Amino acid sequence: MKQINWFEEYLKAFDRIEKRLIELDLWSEKRPSAEAFESTMPFCVDTLKLEQWIQFIFLPKMRRSVERNELPPGPAKLAPIAEEAFKETEDAEKLIKAIQKFDEVSHLSHLH
Repeated sequence: MKQINWFEEYLKAFDRIEKRLIELDLWSEKRPSAEAFESTMPFCVDTLKLEQWIQFIFLPKMRRSVERNELPPGPAKLAPIAEEAFKETEDAEKLIKAIQKFDEVSHLSHLH
């Protein structure tokens, strides 16, 4: 039985999420203000859109974990939040599926 490289699976999941954000034109070239990152609310809901939180907080933090050969914290359950946040976003299905795939990798990697 082939050993799964969870770090590679995470990197693929991160790349898929990033790709989908770019395709939907939700990727920002401009970083939010420093104050926006000082939120104490989960996902910075009071200062950032979910796509900004994913781009500027979630993906960098998760990639740093993988670079240190540490599994990101989990198991994650981001898909329900994404489904709600992007329910009005046209063609968001592929983005939500990419986030669901991340949740799946997160869940399975923490079982092994």
